[in-house]
Amino acid sequence: MRLIICLFLTFLLINPAYAFSSKIRKKKTHQKIKMVETKQDWEIEAENIPLSERKLDPEELPKTDKKNYFPQPHYVFELYNNPPGARNYDIRFIKKNLTEHPIMVADKECHYIAYANYYYRADNNQIYSDFYVEKLDTTKTKTARILEYNHKQLKRAPVLLSGFKEEYKNLYNGLSLVDWNSSGNKVLIKESIGSTLYGIYQNNLYVYFVDKDKTIKLSDFADTIVNHYLDSENLQLVKYRYILEPLGFSASNDNIIVANFYTYTKEGKKVFLGAWGYDLSENRIIILSKTNSQYSISANGLVLKRVLE
Repeated sequence: MRLIICLFLTFLLINPAYAFSSKIRKKKTHQKIKMVETKQDWEIEAENIPLSERKLDPEELPKTDKKNYFPQPHYVFELYNNPPGARNYDIRFIKKNLTEHPIMVADKECHYIAYANYYYRADNNQIYSDFYVEKLDTTKTKTARILEYNHKQLKRAPVLLSGFKEEYKNLYNGLSLVDWNSSGNKVLIKESIGSTLYGIYQNNLYVYFVDKDKTIKLSDFADTIVNHYLDSENLQLVKYRYILEPLGFSASNDNIIVANFYTYTKEGKKVFLGAWGYDLSENRIIILSKTNSQYSISANGLVLKRVLE
């Protein structure tokens, strides 16, 4: 018997993992959580959760290498009249939104802002518009001037109205900015007249002189071109559809407005009839090119664009 005990003690010394601990380990008990059966029970349980237990563990927050977790917007300026004369407003989009505030365009130095407002009358399917040129707060940065300008302010006087006095079904009267001149003292405005069903059939051009607070209509621009083709080529454009499409101010002369002139065939195809200029300093119309529609146009207006990093 003594031999058996000695062998057992020797085995325990060689294998200590099988030794009995003098301390009595208590069996861990897990508290059972009562199942929430109704929404009311859940709300009661949620109210009783201590505030300390509601905090997220910092280690469990989303990790990112960036300083700010959400992308931060910033602003850049882009040229408005690029490519020249390409800015047009979609009639369908205006009708969908009932009122539309198109792009606000600043001059080169961001001293002024120019834009049009569009309005839609659903009862007779008519669109009309007005045009504004407003002074910006030059004590602020160029970006802040535009961002903080309130285009919905009450004290505003439009420099031009289109379609407010006419009440015709499906009539479209849309004003839009073509561009600023490089000096920032003239604004070229296009008035498009047409149908909300069939599109534009006439363009009229206006110039707003900022320093004089005066708007003039270039009423003889298209008529002079029509008379020129009647006298020189006996082409009676009055029997056909024609349109004057402004491109902007000449890159070589800040006082010359450039526009392309087109007529249409019976099939509706546009036929180019030259690039023409209106010299504001001399109030005369000149032929710039009859064979090439490409003419050097300046791009001066600036649009503030919001982008995300």
